[in-house]
Amino acid sequence: MLEDKIIFAIFDFDGTLTDGHLWKGIAAHHKAKKIKRWSLFTYLARHIPLWLASKIKVYSEEKNRREWGEDLAVLFKGFSLKKTKEVFEWITIEYFMPLLRKDMLGLLKEHQNQGHKIVLLSGMFVEFLEIVGSKIGADYVQGTRLAFTDNVCSGTIIQPLSFGKGKVKLLKDLILNNQLNVDLKNSFAYADSYYDEYIFEMVGNPIAVNPDTKLRVIAERERWKIITSEPAAMI
Repeated sequence: MLEDKIIFAIFDFDGTLTDGHLWKGIAAHHKAKKIKRWSLFTYLARHIPLWLASKIKVYSEEKNRREWGEDLAVLFKGFSLKKTKEVFEWITIEYFMPLLRKDMLGLLKEHQNQGHKIVLLSGMFVEFLEIVGSKIGADYVQGTRLAFTDNVCSGTIIQPLSFGKGKVKLLKDLILNNQLNVDLKNSFAYADSYYDEYIFEMVGNPIAVNPDTKLRVIAERERWKIITSEPAAMI
């Protein structure tokens, strides 16, 4: 029965709800606390050239994004789960909270007022999303999972990366594991990236937020709603 189903309002995080990026928050933390600075340097030294190469189309953009997200876990290698959560708490408060877009938080609040369930679905780490989600009122979070062995981060992730089709699998896992009866036809999804096209195809109300060039082309072709969100500093 339709009345027994719940409606999702699915929000991507970076680029959609915030102007910030997780790697910048991690960098700010590690520099402030003077920890893992060599790991941070080697991570950036490896990935910034690949990022630049992807911009001039001599390296796969998708491969660059995947490697960027997967390798980010090395910046937590050796941290206990408790320490990892402490780092993410610092990043949330000191870095991300001022960068949250108030207009998008207003939309999120409107969905809450309508009784919709808020889902943060992002490529960011679940341990981080749980913290920021609790502060903005998310009902569910799903993202990339750090791998822990004997309560110590191994510096790797548990596949799949929450990216592209991996996001679809993780959203389906969220629904199945929580035994949710979701009305996807009337659910909403907000995102900014071409790689979120697969999530948009799952819901009846896809909304492109400041879409990248490829997503804008698809959104205009499919007649998906497009909205412009102002940077946090301008609101």
